[in-house]
Amino acid sequence: MGTPQSSESPEGLSALPWKALVIGLAVMTLEGYDLVAFGATTPLLLRYERWHLSLSEIGMLGSLTPVGMLVGALLVGQLTDQYGRRRITLVSLAVVSLGMFGCVFAPAPELFGIDRFIVGLGVGAVYPAMGPLIFELAPAARKNLSAAIVQCGITIGGSLAALVANVFLHGHNFRLEYLAGGCVGLLLVPMAYHWLPESPAYLPSASEEPNALRDGGIRLVLRPPYLGTTALFCGMVACSFLLIFGINTWLPQLMQAAHYPLGSSLTFLMLLNLGATIGGLVIAVLADRIGSNGPIIACFVVAAVAVAGLSIKSPTAILYATVMIGGAGALGVQGLINTYIARTYPTRARASAIGVALGIGRIGAIAGPTLGGWILAADFPPRWNFVLFAIPALLGAILTLANRPRKSLAHKRDAHMMRPDKSAEPAL
Repeated sequence: MGTPQSSESPEGLSALPWKALVIGLAVMTLEGYDLVAFGATTPLLLRYERWHLSLSEIGMLGSLTPVGMLVGALLVGQLTDQYGRRRITLVSLAVVSLGMFGCVFAPAPELFGIDRFIVGLGVGAVYPAMGPLIFELAPAARKNLSAAIVQCGITIGGSLAALVANVFLHGHNFRLEYLAGGCVGLLLVPMAYHWLPESPAYLPSASEEPNALRDGGIRLVLRPPYLGTTALFCGMVACSFLLIFGINTWLPQLMQAAHYPLGSSLTFLMLLNLGATIGGLVIAVLADRIGSNGPIIACFVVAAVAVAGLSIKSPTAILYATVMIGGAGALGVQGLINTYIARTYPTRARASAIGVALGIGRIGAIAGPTLGGWILAADFPPRWNFVLFAIPALLGAILTLANRPRKSLAHKRDAHMMRPDKSAEPAL
């Protein structure tokens, strides 16, 4: 299956404005904070006597945010392509803050669940709106690196959520976790309003080619010659999310099942995310030089080999290095995929393509923890626990291999609307 090659670029900027990069990093930090916030408050919710929540009810509340993220990602792309990246990013941030404050003041678990769904809507919508904006503001030679820097906010936010929970939460005081997130979101809205510019690539399309906008978005993403490419990207994102959420959820238990001597199960998660942060930045620089397809395949293969390699008894130093390398591959690949999607589609459909891929890909985020639980419950020999988790990584590599870039008639038809693209994805 070939990937249509983009023929457009973010014209007009030689460097990404540092304020826009800071806002992008802060927004993704808020997203990372929220992804960990619920898990950090779960013990307190279980002890909250007014609500008397059971484990199954906690699980149901926890599932509402991913569902909201799926819906938000699917809905927001078309709106972003129609009304602008900056405007929808601001609205998404406001929705996240509203949901967070709703969690603070929710008088009953049902309303708390609705607020968690609202948070999911905002979080799911933020990246499909902001991702194309960062891509279009970034210089041609540093698009992957700019996206990777912004993606670092997810691990920073997750660490901050854990820190707030450990330092400030006690007894039944779960609401402070959400108050901190809501306040940060509320501060980010005016900062983004003043610092975040609209995309110079989007503005000409919006003002000069209204018919092209009506013919873009979801309509373009879900029809030939893009339909097959969109399906491959959805599969790649699903494999990536399955690895990210499955391994982040179950790595300590998988290591314990393999009888590794653990000083602390959190050490492995820390090394996994450290590897993702450092490795993701290094791989992004490589992707900016040679194109996205090869590095994405390499990330998936490295993740598969590293995860399978954990089944082999190794000295502690080698074990830690393997976990970090696995983190670079399994967790670092998603940022590369996001940029690859942005490169592939024209401006008038870019956000819609990212939204569809991230929305449908959330199925992998939901399936990852479920798969890990099934693998552990099946009581396989410890070695097979890791081998089975390597299969989605290999599948992701195969899907990426099928998604080779090529020029398409669709982009030739669109070329009259844009200046030549100096950032087109190199053919691999």
